Amino acid sequence: MSAVCSINNKYYAGATIYIRAVNIERDGEQYGTYYQAVRSYRVNGKVKQDVVHLGQHSTPDKALTAWEREIEELARTRPK
Repeated sequence: MSAVCSINNKYYAGATIYIRAVNIERDGEQYGTYYQAVRSYRVNGKVKQDVVHLGQHSTPDKALTAWEREIEELARTRPK
């Protein structure tokens, strides 16, 4: 079974996407964490990445759940 992943309306069969946590820090104090969905690949031997910002959430699961709801809402309200 092959997975199909999508980032920025491009579809990739068998692609691997991982979730990256980025800590928000100011003046040495941590204010929170935001998450990104990342697909890494190579072009001419150089590493490239496609990144989708999922926003600030308490856990990666909550970030993915919120992102799924946002996509559903966009699909529902998008002009036809």
